Amino acid sequence: MKRTKKQSQPLASRSIVRTLLTSVLTVYFLLTLVITTGQIAAEYQNTRNTLLNDLRNQHYTFAASIARSLWEFNELQTEALAEGLINVPAISGVVVRDDQQRILVRKGIINNSTAFEPLDKAGPIAESQGTFGYYSPLTFEFGNTSEVVGDVILFSNRDVTIERLKPSLILLIFAAIVKSSILIILFSLAFRFYLRTPLEELIRQIRNFDPEAMDSSSIHLQQLESNEFSVLEDSYNDLLQRLREHQLELANAQHDLARANRKLEDQNLVLAQEVSEKTMGISNLMLDLDRRRHDLEVRQQSLEHEIHQRRITESKLKQSNKDLEESVEFLQQTREQLLNSEKMAALGNLVASITHEVSTPLGIGITASSFLQEELKKIKAHLAEGAIDNKDLAACLANVCESAELIENNLTRANELMHGFKQVAVDQSSEAMRSVEVGEYVQRIIKTLKPKLQKYNVSVHVNCPTIHAQFITGALAQILTNMIVNSLKHGFTNRNTGEIKIDITLASSQLCFAYSDDGVGMSKSALERIFEPFFTTCRDSGGSGLGTHIIYDLITERLGGEISVDSQPDQGLRYQFSFPVTLTNAN
Repeated sequence: MKRTKKQSQPLASRSIVRTLLTSVLTVYFLLTLVITTGQIAAEYQNTRNTLLNDLRNQHYTFAASIARSLWEFNELQTEALAEGLINVPAISGVVVRDDQQRILVRKGIINNSTAFEPLDKAGPIAESQGTFGYYSPLTFEFGNTSEVVGDVILFSNRDVTIERLKPSLILLIFAAIVKSSILIILFSLAFRFYLRTPLEELIRQIRNFDPEAMDSSSIHLQQLESNEFSVLEDSYNDLLQRLREHQLELANAQHDLARANRKLEDQNLVLAQEVSEKTMGISNLMLDLDRRRHDLEVRQQSLEHEIHQRRITESKLKQSNKDLEESVEFLQQTREQLLNSEKMAALGNLVASITHEVSTPLGIGITASSFLQEELKKIKAHLAEGAIDNKDLAACLANVCESAELIENNLTRANELMHGFKQVAVDQSSEAMRSVEVGEYVQRIIKTLKPKLQKYNVSVHVNCPTIHAQFITGALAQILTNMIVNSLKHGFTNRNTGEIKIDITLASSQLCFAYSDDGVGMSKSALERIFEPFFTTCRDSGGSGLGTHIIYDLITERLGGEISVDSQPDQGLRYQFSFPVTLTNAN
């Protein structure tokens, strides 16, 4: 009679596999954190020393000109030279004094706690309250003599140091993330190859156990080396061998019992004829029968003991199966963490791109503001001297109006860029539904990627009618960002120019996208695996293989849509995807 297979019950114990993997990764992450912190501290000190060298070099450039202006008591020229120094990126503040230690020029951010006492020679000023600087006396050469006409102090601060340090910080953090990701992948593959696969094969063969056909129920694991699984395989097969032997002994005992019963029947027939003669023979036969029955009972008890041992072994195998299921669950959680890391990396690329776009209008606004301030000072000086006519006043006012308009236009442009970036960045980390005009929203996403597109000399053309719809906008932002970044990274790597087209249509409340580029395309074998996690054609250049997998999950899972892809070598790549939306009013 065949046994019904029992369903495995979940275990509350912690998986040894998970504990081991967690411990190793925790130690590695702590070491990575300590080393990265030390590298950041060293980079900060090196950047600060570089800024001190810049201050020293700027002093050598301007010292002679400032000394001459002090010798000639030309305060306007001194002011102009100080203005030129303060515009140098490495300099945050300037102090110029005469030979009587009177402050002639004081500009920018300086350390108010520094005692401006004259020093014997030029040298750095120690950092205090985040500000440090370089002190130098000013000497004017006149004939064969030289005379100290004052001194100058150039200041820099911690904000300038950190601004220069940002690229190195980003590179260090990116390297730490890449190394950690590779380590997690290697450990996951090792645990899968050396533990999960043998356990699955062992469980599969054990589940094929059939008490009626024990010869075909032995397990045979395909392993390259002997280990604990080999010991388990030998023990299980030995148990089956002993079960087969006891079954054979039981069959022999049953055969002996049947033969004894036949003999007993023969003796009963003879007994009817020779009762008196066979009385002693029957007694001996009964004694022999009792002995045989006793042997049979002993053998049955031995068989029951073996069956009990087999049940214990089955219980242990079930526990091993539960441990394996917990390991599979942990690997799934690790995969989800990798997907989240890839999404955050895409958001980091968006931040780096918008920084470049915003810095240009802000720089123009600062320059125009400085020019406007200078013009106002000229007007003020002319008015004080009473030497200004209508023509000069009209010219100055025209310059002031032009500067104000330039400042307003560039600040408006920076504000629009920051507003668009803020909305796209919030969308990428949000699951909320939002109503947008689709074409305008897509253009906003493309604008955040403008620095990358200019780097590869790639143009993006969007063809979209006016569509107002409500959907998860953050998902669409992540999808288009990943598609464009993949095209730039894989399709236009070795090309000087390129073109991306995005055609958007609406069909029965379905928003349909046709995305195409004219890059290098893909082979048929690579195209078949494009949506597989961790598959990439640029493993050597840092590709994680999660970009297209994230695209597939966002469209099919979060948006409830569908996607298809088509490509051939040297004929570009084409995506077709659609998802349901709720149409809204323009108002």
